[in-house]
Amino acid sequence: MIYPDGTSLTRREALQVGTGLFGLSLPGYLQAAQTAQPKKDVSCIFLFLAGGPSHFETWDPKPHARDGIRSLWQPISTSVPGVQIVEKMPLLSQHMDKVTVVRSWKGKSSSHSTGSQHVTSGVFPAAGKQFYPNFGCVVNALKGTKTAGIAPHVGLPVDARYTASPAYLGPAYSSYDITSDPSASDFAIESLSLPRDRFDGRRDLLGQIDNLSQMAEVQAKSLVAHEKFYDEAFSTLTSGAMQKAAHLDEEPLALRERYGMNIYGQRVLLARRLIEAGSRFVTINQAVQGGPYTSGNKTAGTWDNHSDIYSFLMSFGGTPPRGRAAHKNWLNYEGPGNLPQLDMSLSTLLDDLDQRGLLDSTLVVAMGEFGRTPKINANGGRDHYANAGNVLLAGGGIARGHVIGATDRDGAFPATRPCTPEDFAASIYHAIGLDHRHTYFPRLPGRIRISEGDVIEGLFA
Repeated sequence: MIYPDGTSLTRREALQVGTGLFGLSLPGYLQAAQTAQPKKDVSCIFLFLAGGPSHFETWDPKPHARDGIRSLWQPISTSVPGVQIVEKMPLLSQHMDKVTVVRSWKGKSSSHSTGSQHVTSGVFPAAGKQFYPNFGCVVNALKGTKTAGIAPHVGLPVDARYTASPAYLGPAYSSYDITSDPSASDFAIESLSLPRDRFDGRRDLLGQIDNLSQMAEVQAKSLVAHEKFYDEAFSTLTSGAMQKAAHLDEEPLALRERYGMNIYGQRVLLARRLIEAGSRFVTINQAVQGGPYTSGNKTAGTWDNHSDIYSFLMSFGGTPPRGRAAHKNWLNYEGPGNLPQLDMSLSTLLDDLDQRGLLDSTLVVAMGEFGRTPKINANGGRDHYANAGNVLLAGGGIARGHVIGATDRDGAFPATRPCTPEDFAASIYHAIGLDHRHTYFPRLPGRIRISEGDVIEGLFA
């Protein structure tokens, strides 16, 4: 158990509290701890650009790079003098005064799975298997539910592809995934209803479990996890609060259209409504399900542009190029591709949060698991590349209108201090209100800090 200042309460101490040896019941302790939490309580919308977006074709154009590296697209001026991004993001170009872009990102792995696990947890999976949980799961475990009936951690449609998000924490701390299409006319989040006698029976069972606080220390961890799981799961599924947040038709049609009247734009709008309703962390797998790699899978959208990058970033409509094996699984999608969809939805989200007074209390992060290779390959695409990339952040105390770091002329390596996934983890936790230096992963026997990185210098106002 973790105190608000990051120090821990051992399992033995937790059992002693539970049996009243200190004159304080376990529920009483939890209530006191919640009251003593720091006042800073920032939520997060994490747009995971699964597959790895090209830094050349997003926020770090390299117009002076060599032939074969230089993008076919031109840079465009932005609302911040001297700062340019790619011309295919005209809406975001006028919102750069609300964000900070870090151009000196550097990872370790060019593997989708390892890279994604590193980026979404801030800990490199050195053993080849993810042990440490994703950010939203950690926030859920340490901070718990903010608003009764609202899941503290939501995945749209999943909490980051390629990851085992709760990792060692187990299923009690998994994200609440909403896999259905929020742009569909019949979109709704299913609720759970149980007969009254079954509710009463469950309460009796939980009361019996609570009376077993004298059980062996080794069992305490399991009891706490199961109690949390049942209480929060039942509250979430039966209160109707999540269902109300899903009523996107309550929003003005003009606003919905600005986000994009499709599954991708409406997921971003749903994320804003969930944060407004009381979620702490919403992860969006923000990648269009179209093109050669997805085969109709609704969670498998990707920025993985190994070929025809200039076509695929804009649209997956029309007839695919012939003669390439990767295109045998082509899924036609006539709507906007990843780049225009991100441009629409992210720029609208920034405006929407700002106008509602939520931007200062909501951290927005847009990043993938790596960047793309400087060299454009023979198929007109860019391949996996962990040596360089870029990340966009806004809200939650992030400085506005800044660019941090730079890559070299060819976008191959950071020309200034590299910012690692560990540093982004420290910065994200800092924004949310967790001191990474004195806060430890819960339910582990040792005191292991939630991040071994450093808060990125100049990132916060």
